[in-house]
Amino acid sequence: MLRPPYNKYEVFYIYAFREGHPVLRTLDDPDLIGYWEEDGLGVLFFHRPKDALIDELSKLYNLHLEIKEAIPYEQWNEKRLPQPFKVGNITLAPLWFEGEFDLRFDPSVVFGEGRHPTTQIVLELSWEFFKEVGIPERVLDIGCGSGILTLFWAKLGAKVYAIDINPLCVAVTKKNLLINNLEADVREADLRNYEIPQVNLVLANLYKALLIELLNRKDFQQIPHALISGITVGMEPEVKKSLEKTPFKVYKRLEKENWVGYHLCQS
Repeated sequence: MLRPPYNKYEVFYIYAFREGHPVLRTLDDPDLIGYWEEDGLGVLFFHRPKDALIDELSKLYNLHLEIKEAIPYEQWNEKRLPQPFKVGNITLAPLWFEGEFDLRFDPSVVFGEGRHPTTQIVLELSWEFFKEVGIPERVLDIGCGSGILTLFWAKLGAKVYAIDINPLCVAVTKKNLLINNLEADVREADLRNYEIPQVNLVLANLYKALLIELLNRKDFQQIPHALISGITVGMEPEVKKSLEKTPFKVYKRLEKENWVGYHLCQS
């Protein structure tokens, strides 16, 4: 995340250890961007090279460095540079852009600069839901990333619950809520061990296997509405096969750049 003296991202200096360690979660360094755990790796991101620090941590905690990279920000996230964008009458912009915007956010290094087709699909479906149905009392954002969807619905006035398995996503989402003087219940959790609360709307921008697992869950099948994405056109037959076993129907389908999303509602 950005903190003084940094006000934008230029290069990510990345150090990935074979396994994570609790001490990495609480590491305090002025050049630290953040830490996440994924696919068996513990990954530190810095604004500057930190070889001496990494050597020290490796010796102190018997850590094994797997990856060491320097990646220009322009090449991160499939080279999609964060830009201001608008959904409905709400404008969103990264922190470093000047001007008047409804929501500002720090995209950090996590998924969620806002312009990936799957994010845009769920945002557009969200705006259409808001216009047609109104503001649901409770919304659950599964896999919140940088918190774009959480911010959007919190801005509209919903009570939002958000979860992510990545601790950095949780920290970034909380920071972005604070920047915008908004509130939501944000927690670190693995969906596979998480009991879905009673909400009116679920947002799930996830990968295919996890979406199918979610569709098969009884607690998810009790939800009145869900906006889902994260699948390609080629993945649709498998997802639709899983949908046939649920009480949901596809109320709306939206496609962008070979990615697909649905507004699901109870049949």
